[in-house]
Amino acid sequence: MTGNKENYLKIIYELGGQYKKINNKDIAHALGVSAPSVSEMIKKLLEDGYVGYSTYQGIILTQLGLEKAMEIRKRHLLWEVFLVEKLGYDWEDVHEEAEKLEHITSPKLEKALDKYLKYPKFCPHGSPIISDGDSLEYISIYELAQGEKAIIRRFKDNKELLSYVREINLNIGDHVELKEIDTERKVFVIKTKGRELKLDLIFINNIYVE
Repeated sequence: MTGNKENYLKIIYELGGQYKKINNKDIAHALGVSAPSVSEMIKKLLEDGYVGYSTYQGIILTQLGLEKAMEIRKRHLLWEVFLVEKLGYDWEDVHEEAEKLEHITSPKLEKALDKYLKYPKFCPHGSPIISDGDSLEYISIYELAQGEKAIIRRFKDNKELLSYVREINLNIGDHVELKEIDTERKVFVIKTKGRELKLDLIFINNIYVE
């Protein structure tokens, strides 16, 4: 399978294509490609049996496509763990490197890497390294009610966001309480580790809690 096909399967999975139908527009936006490019690739994935398609409804992963997407994503996340834990990369800088490495990783190398890393369950950003179809569901911090408490579990793999939370020293595992929603100043005020932080509204949908 080509790296381009792998990228499409992975993004369809990340958009929720294992349980709902995804439209071409969302895929094009996520990958930064044109609509005709998406249509052309979807035809190839249909022929290969990786996706199903319904007119005016969208694309959904077949069981074959789901299994392949999960394999690709696992390789990607394992490389992120390796780059951060073993090579000292900053977590906001690993995505691009892992994108390249995932496409040239054989099953044998993947197994060796997994064993070397002692079978990690999460990537540096908190995403579960999926095994046997298991996944975890968290909510975004935006969905908390005022006064509600939660634990930070995952950050979306977005360079600007990861740099931002590093700067304000917000980490996975931190206990937080939503103190105030200030729509006028476009901030969420949370309390964590004995201090109050003002989170920019442009980021809160990409901070996930339990």
